[in-house]
Amino acid sequence: MCLLFLSFTLLLTTSVLAAKDREELKDIPLEWKPTKDIRTFKAIDLSVFQNAYFEVRSFKDLRKKPAEIGVNIDKKYSERELPVTTKDNVGEWLTYNFSKSLSNFEVNVSREKANLTLGADILRCYVTEESLYKAEVALKVRLLSKGNKVIWEEMISGNATRFGKSYFTLNYFETLSDAVLETVHSLLQNDAFKRAVQKGNAQVQAK
Repeated sequence: MCLLFLSFTLLLTTSVLAAKDREELKDIPLEWKPTKDIRTFKAIDLSVFQNAYFEVRSFKDLRKKPAEIGVNIDKKYSERELPVTTKDNVGEWLTYNFSKSLSNFEVNVSREKANLTLGADILRCYVTEESLYKAEVALKVRLLSKGNKVIWEEMISGNATRFGKSYFTLNYFETLSDAVLETVHSLLQNDAFKRAVQKGNAQVQAK
């Protein structure tokens, strides 16, 4: 019995030390890994976007630490917080996948045909891991008319939660990607945004 207890204690100690000595997720390349299917989101009335063609301008990253995309704060296996950083440009990654997600929601995205422009400031793009992975994406989004005038501006955000293996790269990617999809869906549901799109479209058609 004593030998069994010593074996268990040794195994537990080894596991804790391994967790403490684990390599930090530093300068990892960003990957788009959503787990959510767009077809599972609440239906959106897309009729207001039928004649709208959006150009998506490069998002401006206003975060204080542009390379930081997450952190493990679970003190169960480590005495310190374990950061997650990327060597990639978060603004470029977010702009591209936001634009791609708009298209996947069947919204017209075309630089050549654009009659409206979307831009955004990145306020938050982060995953906090404790017992669960929790991601938040927050953007200050603005809609510009064909004449480059701001006709609508508001903060839009999306959140996602996942359970998974601790301090695991894929789980950070999945949670962050799902939060981006939630942010896009939140924008397309926003009534004030829809009214601004209608107004912008009407101005273009009146000319």
